[in-house]
Amino acid sequence: MNMICKVGWLTGGKFTVRHWNVGRLALVLTGMTLAGLVPLGCSSRSEYADAAQPVRTAPTPTSTPEAAPAAPTTPTTPASASADASALPNQIVEGEMEFLVSGDFNGDGLLDVAIVSRTSGRVRFGYRVSAEFFNWADWRASGAPGVAGVSVGRLVDARHDSLALVSADENRITVLDGANPNIPTDPVVIPCEVQGPSVVAAVDIGGAGNTPLLDLYVGSIYNTDPENRLTLYRNAGNKFTQIYNEPAKGTATRSRRVTLKTNGPEAVASLVTTEEGKVWRVESLAGGKPETLLMAAGIPDGENYFLGNFRGQSPKEVVFHEAGEASFSVGALAETGGQWQLGELKSVALRAGARSLTGGDLAGQSRLLAIFGDQEPAELMQFDGVNAPVTVQKLDGATNEFLSLGIVLPDAVVLFSVTTNDRPRDVSYYQVHLLKEGKLAAGAFGALPTLDDRDDNTIPEIYKRIVATQQEKTQADMKAYTNVIPGTQVTFAMTPIPGGEFVMGSPDNEAGHKPDESPQHKVKIEPFWMGTYEVTWDEYLLFVYPDDEKKLRETFPTDPEINAISDAVSHPSKPYMDMSFGMGKRGFPAIAMTQHAANKFCHWLSAKTGQFYRLPTEAEWEYACRAGTTTAYSFGDDPNDLPEYAWFFDNSNSKYQRVGKKKPNPWGLYDMHGNVVEWVLDQYNPDYYKSLGPAVVTEPWNKATKPYPHSVRGGSWDDDAPALRSAARRGSERAWKMTDPQLPKGMWWFTDVSFVGFRIVRPLQIPPPEQMAKYWISGVEKD
Repeated sequence: MNMICKVGWLTGGKFTVRHWNVGRLALVLTGMTLAGLVPLGCSSRSEYADAAQPVRTAPTPTSTPEAAPAAPTTPTTPASASADASALPNQIVEGEMEFLVSGDFNGDGLLDVAIVSRTSGRVRFGYRVSAEFFNWADWRASGAPGVAGVSVGRLVDARHDSLALVSADENRITVLDGANPNIPTDPVVIPCEVQGPSVVAAVDIGGAGNTPLLDLYVGSIYNTDPENRLTLYRNAGNKFTQIYNEPAKGTATRSRRVTLKTNGPEAVASLVTTEEGKVWRVESLAGGKPETLLMAAGIPDGENYFLGNFRGQSPKEVVFHEAGEASFSVGALAETGGQWQLGELKSVALRAGARSLTGGDLAGQSRLLAIFGDQEPAELMQFDGVNAPVTVQKLDGATNEFLSLGIVLPDAVVLFSVTTNDRPRDVSYYQVHLLKEGKLAAGAFGALPTLDDRDDNTIPEIYKRIVATQQEKTQADMKAYTNVIPGTQVTFAMTPIPGGEFVMGSPDNEAGHKPDESPQHKVKIEPFWMGTYEVTWDEYLLFVYPDDEKKLRETFPTDPEINAISDAVSHPSKPYMDMSFGMGKRGFPAIAMTQHAANKFCHWLSAKTGQFYRLPTEAEWEYACRAGTTTAYSFGDDPNDLPEYAWFFDNSNSKYQRVGKKKPNPWGLYDMHGNVVEWVLDQYNPDYYKSLGPAVVTEPWNKATKPYPHSVRGGSWDDDAPALRSAARRGSERAWKMTDPQLPKGMWWFTDVSFVGFRIVRPLQIPPPEQMAKYWISGVEKD
């Protein structure tokens, strides 16, 4: 979505504004692609065609009268890149509905944020691209719904972080890499012999076979005799191998990779419920097996925990807090002769019950971050490890009236909120407070990518199947074929179209010529197959009524994996009227769908068949229609011959007719003239040809930037002869939805149009998955 967005912040009495032009999937305003950037103040691609909202600036945060903030040195970058990028501090904050995780997910030396939904396992990566901006990507599938534990570290590549997630109920351990902000990667599923993995920590396990990548520490809870086990997995770079599996003493929760002192060795800490009560356990993995460093008893039930240098000295302190409580416990770590102890826990009062209490190092100083009640600001607090914390700054949420969670980064605090106080609910807004001259200044905020179901995450899997199954490599391999849609008896036929060059448009002296057909220009087209006939209701209704299509699978079984992918593609809303307008369905062309609906049919058909289908471009359509001819029609210039080849106003009896009943064009395509006009991919622009210039243009495509008009070609049963010429063009209109009762108008049906349908093409050259997404998801679906 190309959007011009403003972001402003108030610092030291000066208001600063930045303008950014950012994009995803080449949408709406400029028609150009600037892949992936979504500024802090802009919503994600989930609202494809919505106008960009200028970013507002939240009120200046106020300091409380009790204390002034310390004046740390302001970092020059969000998290200064170092020779060892793994030194970037990782944070894990647990909420009722999600985990907040920080890490360098794309390896650029800047600290990013990931939001992991506990229920769905979907992950929203926020890639930091500057001090002010994140690129909030659409959600990625982790393959681990019901997430019980999450960790972060160098698991796939030593240059960037990845996520490890476990789901006890799904018995799943997965690693999700997010190195590319624009292209989702498939999660890596790690085979596990244990049952119910519930905690995970990415940590370096010493011993034989150690690699530069982190390994996995996994606790599981659904085993038999005993229930709890501890398993270690060695990471060899492309394979995780179990190297240790032993009974565990108690049920572990909240396993974390920690250091007990500044620059100390890494270990794994967990809260463990035993028969004697809850303990906080820290284990070293340096020797290749878990070795207990510390076992602190007397931990209250239900506690979360985090470590910090709140006293400004090493070793660290550990803070334990239960959500909703108005106090927390703190204990100081101590090391004597290589032995570790946790000092006596002291209860420290908060001013009220805190929904969330977390900590982190802001500009090198450990701070507490508390979120209290609804419509209250978050509070950044100074804590000396002993006395009650002192609020040094209140962080207003602006849109975040119902704050849920926050995370402390080296130079910023990011707050997250829900839209109402009807909890539990996944966070949907964010607010960044950026460190400026020793204080946090309220910066940009906006909507997070929605967690609603969408279907672009099916594209990588569809692409892999298409690449694996396509037999044809060259134009010489292309033959006509008829396919059966898997799980049905419905067929469709495809005709090969050779690559070549042609002159697109019509000369001024052609009868019926219009200005939008000029100037004529040379176009080069690569080989493809085209639907021999227009798509019929027989095919299209399988897509419109998925429940009926699923019943057919009982008689015609198909691969469950194929069904899962095709079922995940967005399907049309069921029409509330007969969209054939009583003109017939069996063998007749499907009509009245929007261009978006035609695109999604192609997406669905590709998932079903393992072959790549899409709408043709205008150039491909005219090239195929002409079939090597230069005359007004593919059969010549005389419209008196038209009744032999086409259904139009003079012979249609005021309705469309069954496909394939007239003569085909020279390349064997039926009904290219008449019957129904056919959708193509292009935005209709009457002056588009003038922009192409005199040189040969290869595969032109005028990508859509707005809902109307899109091009349709070929003329229909309701048109006069000139509208059926090979070069004739027409654009769609909003009036085609006039009686659609939905507000805004729906994405699927043109309720007032009985003359528009489509046919499909299959290019010989398979495009990459990101290009497939642009064919199937135009980004301008919303009216």
